[in-house]
Formats: sequence, C-alpha cells, structure tokens
Amino acid sequence: MFLENLHPKIVWNIFENVITKTPRPSKHEDRIRNKIRSWLREKEKLLDIKFQISQDDVGNLFISKPALKGYENNPSLLFQAHMDMVCVSNRPEGYDFHNKGIPVRIQQNGEWVDADGTTLGADDGIGLALALALLTDPEIKHGPLEVLFTVNEEDGFTGATQLDIDKLNIKSKYLINLDSGPLEKITIGSVCGRRVYICKTLIREKENVIENPYFIDLEVNGLLGGHSGGDIHLPRANANKIIGRILSKVNEEIDIFLCEWNGGVRTNVIPISSRIKFAIRAEEKNVFESIITEEISILYEYYKQKKYDTEKLEPNMNIEWSKAKPSKYFSKEDSKNAITISHLLPYGVIRKSPFFKDFVETSINPGVVKTENNKLTFISYPRSIFRPELQDIVRRLIRIADLTGWDHHLRAILPEWKPALKSTLLNYVKDQYKAILKIEPETQVVHGGLEAGEISLKMSLQIVALGPTVEGEHSPSERLKIADVEKIYKILKRIVENSSQLD
Repeated sequence: MFLENLHPKIVWNIFENVITKTPRPSKHEDRIRNKIRSWLREKEKLLDIKFQISQDDVGNLFISKPALKGYENNPSLLFQAHMDMVCVSNRPEGYDFHNKGIPVRIQQNGEWVDADGTTLGADDGIGLALALALLTDPEIKHGPLEVLFTVNEEDGFTGATQLDIDKLNIKSKYLINLDSGPLEKITIGSVCGRRVYICKTLIREKENVIENPYFIDLEVNGLLGGHSGGDIHLPRANANKIIGRILSKVNEEIDIFLCEWNGGVRTNVIPISSRIKFAIRAEEKNVFESIITEEISILYEYYKQKKYDTEKLEPNMNIEWSKAKPSKYFSKEDSKNAITISHLLPYGVIRKSPFFKDFVETSINPGVVKTENNKLTFISYPRSIFRPELQDIVRRLIRIADLTGWDHHLRAILPEWKPALKSTLLNYVKDQYKAILKIEPETQVVHGGLEAGEISLKMSLQIVALGPTVEGEHSPSERLKIADVEKIYKILKRIVENSSQLD
C-alpha cells in the first residue's frame, strides 16, 4: 500500500484498494461494479448494516441506505459518480488497462497522488471513494442516503442517457455530483457537446501506380495532452493536427499515398500521439526530407523553446519518421482529401464567453483518427454553453465532409446542464463550505460535460457538483491534491449530517 498513511484513511483506503486496483475502462465496468458489490456486502457483515443494491439494464449501480434512528425525517440525498475512467499511458511499452490496476504513487513533494506513466483515474475514482466512504463511515449521523454509480460517462454518457429511474426507484430530490473541482468551487452548470464523425471507405490501389514507391512511417508523440474540455484553453499541441499540418505542407509539393493513420484514444482527450504510414515516389524523397526537416524545426522552435519568460509549451514533443515496409495504399485523390480534412478541422477555443470572465464558450477537439480495414475516420468533439453555437460548429464540420465528398454521421447531443444561480441546495452547500474552509466558495459553469445535465432531464432535482482538486485529467499527468481530499470529505460529512436544514 502506498496511500495507507494519508487522511482520511477511510477514503484513501477505498481509493487505493477498491478503486485503483480494479480495472475499469469505459464500456468494461463489470469488474469494478462487482468489486463494489462484494466490498459492500463485506461491510454489511462488519458494521451490521444493510444496503439495498440494484442495477438497471445498462449497468448503472444504485445503493440506498436507510436513515439512522432519529434522522428518518431528514431529506434523502443522492450522491453520484461514474465508474469508468479514461485510459491513457505514455509508457513506451504501453499499459494493459484491461487487466492491471493503476500504479498509484505519492509525488516527491508529498502534496499530490498520481500514477506512474498512466492516467490516475481520480476522474472519477475519487468520487466513487468519497461516496462509498459516506455509506460506510460509522461516525456519520445521517438521514436516507442514495448513491448512483453510472457506466461509460467518458465515452458517451451511456449510463446517464439510459438511466432507468423507475427500476432503480430513486427517491431523492437533491443530487450531489462528485465529478467536479477544484475544491474551492461549486459547479452549477456545464456545456453541451456532440461527437461528429467524418469518414469514408476507401479503395486501395490494386496495382502499383507508383513505379518506385518509398514508404514512410511518421509519428508524433510525447505531448502533454489533457481533458478536451477543462484543458482546451491551454496551449497544448494536438498530435493529429500536427501530422495534418506537416503532410498538408508536403502535399503542396509532392503526391502522398496514405496507407493507414491512427491517432488519439478518445474525443474527450487531447491526443498525445499520432502515427501515419504513407508512400511517396522514391525520386521525390529529397523534396520530402527538405520539407519535413524545415517543418519539424519550425514546430520545435515554437513548442520546445522558451519564449517571453514562459515555460516550454510542449517540452517532450517528439516528431520522427523512418522508412517503412511496403503495403497497399489509397489513391492520390483520397489521400489528398484525407490530408485536407485533417488540416481543415478546427481545434481549440473557438470563442471565449463575452458574458462570463475567463470562460470558454465554444471549443472543439479533433481527438481521434483511425483506420479500420479500408475505412478512415476522423472524430471531433465540439462543445458549447449555447446550443445554437454548438450546432453551428457541427454544420461547419458537415460542410468539410461535403466539400471533400466524404460521409458524416452524428452522435446524440450530450445536453447542457443549465445553471440554477439560486437554489435551496446551493445555498445549503455553500454554508457547509464556509464552515470548513472559512471562505465564500465560488460557483462555476464548467467547459466540460457532466452527467447532471442528462439526469436533470429525467428527474426534478436540485443539483450541485463538487470535489477535490484534480489536475491533468485524461492524461498521464493527472494528479489528485492530497490535502483537498480531507477537506472535501469534511464538507460532505457536514452536508449529510446537517441535511435537516434543507427542509
């Protein structure tokens, strides 16, 4: 155990031994769900308590605990977190997230917990741990408690969109989502988003249309990456866009024939690596070398050198190419259109809000490029606090597809969570913050998607979202601030113990 001496021990013990030791990639939540079930059954015997545990058809896990004697009239509280995590590694050999736990550690400064070369999964593993601690802490005096753990939040909000309220028999009117931060801020709203696919099934040339082909592997790696909502305002390079930029420049001078391209792991992750294989005419190799050498030099100067007393933007950026083995390739026209699409796809902040200080209104992340058999697909994820602005960005992407003769299809809109600036729950939670932190907490609307938006369409609820400070979500730089975990747990205990004030 690495975290056994951290406080509160009840939370850190759950986080390390229940959550991080159990594999939980998106769409593969069976093991973590079963682990939570078995752990709760053990606690029932140890603590002489009884939980009602149920599951809906999509796999969401619901736990309820009756009120203690004397607290039966307190309002029921629902705590919610998601079971899956984003799995990203910067280890050269990769990492088997499906069969291994997370290699947690305490950073040398003693202030943060992170993982060795992988995402930590504090998003939303710490939310799971906090909720389970509230259910099993024998010191807490509580009214009726409900806990909802959803599936596949990170890859489409499946658990929230298919949540079966009736089957689970959820009764609470107050929801505390445990998937937000930093500590000092209470979240009261989030943006909407929609995944957009631009794709085409391409035909590989049956005969060598190039008399003397030269095959190349080009790879971009070592980038910082990050959350495509929470980190989109930062000057992070996008590996897919870097390759698109380089090949667009090369394609101005010589023909390119793509073989395959794979980059990024999720649309909600700024891609840290991307790799493409293609062919050129051998007699044009010198032209290619000249162009790519110049482009790499320009990119390195921009991203890897300090400027104006700032830190390096991408200190570990690596761009390399090498001779590749021969393989079948796509036509010159299809290859050119693919490169054009990749170069035209917008990336980053589209607009900052004129209404809310330092808030990103609209953004987009072209997070994934993938080749499956002969089908090449670009997947982008635009977000906005205003749905008409989201729809405008989606139309722009459709237009890019139309101009190049490619197909497109759209996933369902993940709804915004509209802020309620005044509510009984918000005022109550603010009071508990002030009692522990001795400061007036800020409220915020986040440029990320939260399940609260989808859940609020199914139930009449007052909602807030909160949590400790987590930085670098969706990247191997993800880390959890140790001191904040104790503070947020104290706040949550007060929320539970004083809930009679909500009536």
